[in-house]
Amino acid sequence: MRLKVRAKKKEIIWRALRISVCLGLLLLAGSGCKNSTTPDGNDKPRITVRNNCGIAVDIYMDGTYKFFLEHKEYYYIEDVPVGTHLLVAKRKGTDKVLKSETAEIAAASNYTWTINSTASVAITNNYGEILSIYGDGAYQTDLKNGEANSISNITYGEHLFEAKEQGTSTVVASTNIEITEDKGYTWTITK
Repeated sequence: MRLKVRAKKKEIIWRALRISVCLGLLLLAGSGCKNSTTPDGNDKPRITVRNNCGIAVDIYMDGTYKFFLEHKEYYYIEDVPVGTHLLVAKRKGTDKVLKSETAEIAAASNYTWTINSTASVAITNNYGEILSIYGDGAYQTDLKNGEANSISNITYGEHLFEAKEQGTSTVVASTNIEITEDKGYTWTITK
């Protein structure tokens, strides 16, 4: 008899525990667990900031620091007041302004700012033979002697450019170029 009572008691406890777990999960799901990616229904504007420029940046809105983003990250500025706002991206940890944009924020609308680089490198081959051009290890183009070509939308940061004999892995010239702003950079290859 004593064993039957214990078994029955154990069964009741397990049933109660299962019901408690189910109720807890329902309450948790119903509580609307939120993070910055979950809309909260308050219809206040927000700004999505995407960093595609190649380096880490500090983000400011109207002169106030908001957060930093690594390359290929994005984040939100929540509850943005309606009106005109100045967005600034600075090289992380410095006062070097990389990009700025004025955003006109309307009621109940969201805004996206993507930070890209528009820098380019113009490469001229004066080496005397056809060369294969590589940027950060990736093939870019072949250049005949006397020919020039431009590589566009290079992200900020340091990049290694190499010129190899066509059809071989022999490097005949190389250079490191630090891309710090949206402008045209040049590299002329000579013997």
